[in-house]
Amino acid sequence: MGKPREKNDGRGRLGGRKKGTPNKVSKEMKDLLAKFVDDRWDEFVAAYDMITEPEKKCQIMVSLIPYLAPRLASVEKKDISPGKSFEDELDEISGEKTRK
Repeated sequence: MGKPREKNDGRGRLGGRKKGTPNKVSKEMKDLLAKFVDDRWDEFVAAYDMITEPEKKCQIMVSLIPYLAPRLASVEKKDISPGKSFEDELDEISGEKTRK
């Protein structure tokens, strides 16, 4: 096997899209799905309104939330000093006492 290709070696592109170029197929599919949902939104709302079980309505609402707001990453404190509680660490960070 020969040596790997290098950038600007005179043999043309190395492949793939240029940086920042959107994926055409993904954009077309997103546009089609958006139109599909938009065209049927009134049907969706009417079907939702016919649901009588509160649990099902809540499940639908919860399933839609990720499309409205980005998921928040969890925050984790990993290196608590030996002998200090989490509350002590919070006190130190905030400059206040969290417990009495």
